[in-house]
Amino acid sequence: MASLIPVGLAGFGRYVPEKRLTNQDLEKIVDTSDEWIVQRTGIRERRIAASDQVTSSLALVAAQQALADARMSPEELDIVICATVTGDQPFPATACRLGLDLGAKRAGGFDLAAACSGFVFASQVAAGLIQSGQHKNILVVGAEILSRILDYTDRNTCVLFGDGAGAVVYTSLERAGRGELLGGSICMEGGAEGVLAQPAGGSRHPASTSTVEQKQHFMKMGGTKVFRFAVRVFAELVKNVIDRYGLDDIGVIVPHQVNQRIIEAAMEQLGMPMDRVFTNIDRYGNTSAASVPIALREAYEAGRLQKGKLVVMPAFGAGMAWGHLLLRW
Repeated sequence: MASLIPVGLAGFGRYVPEKRLTNQDLEKIVDTSDEWIVQRTGIRERRIAASDQVTSSLALVAAQQALADARMSPEELDIVICATVTGDQPFPATACRLGLDLGAKRAGGFDLAAACSGFVFASQVAAGLIQSGQHKNILVVGAEILSRILDYTDRNTCVLFGDGAGAVVYTSLERAGRGELLGGSICMEGGAEGVLAQPAGGSRHPASTSTVEQKQHFMKMGGTKVFRFAVRVFAELVKNVIDRYGLDDIGVIVPHQVNQRIIEAAMEQLGMPMDRVFTNIDRYGNTSAASVPIALREAYEAGRLQKGKLVVMPAFGAGMAWGHLLLRW
């Protein structure tokens, strides 16, 4: 049996829109306050896409940065995977538009819809395709414009989410020269679609006058259930890595930026200090599939990725679906 090809991270990029929506801005349109939001979430502002931007627009900038960082041309890409739940349209895949705009003339592509866990799942799909030798160079982008599916009269959701995109180019470790992808996990717990969902627009509840009137095309969330679930899962995912590799081998944890209180509660459960975690939720809010790759790029820029140490990337969200990605820098 042929041995698996080690996978490396050749380049990464991130993009967030220019427009900032601050807590003070939200105070003017919904019953909330800066103090209430910061205490419960740690978020101070989030980015909002311009009216002429679509998800592929955001993804394109992040992807171009990642390719430049990897010193790779678009024509060298074999596959483009776009992790998103807010694609340009239900179909065709946003990855098709992204590939066209990039000039990835040889690449195939598809979207992966796993909400907040999307980038983590898509990265593992990409790794499998490279390890097996089926493909050599794969672009994975997590991109969302969540502001288009938020009800700005619902303070349970509209204060939490923002827009953005992050991208990574995976290739063989020999070519990348850094960032060995060691694996990860993909998990789900069915029957929890009502906890965090966009109820209408699919075959279960097709678009109708009634679904529009009932605001079923906006995101809905059961906050308390999500909080408890996320704390438990975050702690379990990191503990599994510690049990296998040891605490000292972990350089930094770069989690899905779900909520500062959730991250703090999980770290307390693990008995680990917060300085072992990289967070940027105060500036961007929860950007779903874009969250981990944006944070990963910024952790790199901040010098938080240590040579030879593990980078643990846990993610959790709608489905409920969760998992992690493990990288040795």
